Amino acid sequence: MGKSLVLSVSVGKGCYRHIQIDESATLFALHGEIMYAFEFDDDHLHAFFMNNRAWDRNMQYICPGGNLDSARGFSDKITLSRFHLGKGDKFLYIFDFGDAWRFQIRVLRVIDGSTKKPAVLKSVGEVRQYGYYEDEDI
Repeated sequence: MGKSLVLSVSVGKGCYRHIQIDESATLFALHGEIMYAFEFDDDHLHAFFMNNRAWDRNMQYICPGGNLDSARGFSDKITLSRFHLGKGDKFLYIFDFGDAWRFQIRVLRVIDGSTKKPAVLKSVGEVRQYGYYEDEDI
């Protein structure tokens, strides 16, 4: 029997999502779930920093197609289970290296049993990926 994680993914003040995902999922799958949960377009590079320190090459896992010279591995090849995450553990996810959206991720719970499909359990606050509004003149 596998395990699942409930993660708090926060960006900015008062904006977060709780996501449940199987620990056998890749970091790339978590990336996709974060994009979905925050309604972001998946149109930029991303990286996970599993020691919670931005730009630390020793624990950086980047998106496929990124520069592997500056990272430990690709996010589509590394599963969450590799890190033996426990309640309270934290790591960092950065999306769009130009705008550098920083998402703080914290493990809320480890659950016995697999999660077949990731789920957003809670959604608080809003954030806009792009600063313009559709009804503005561009």
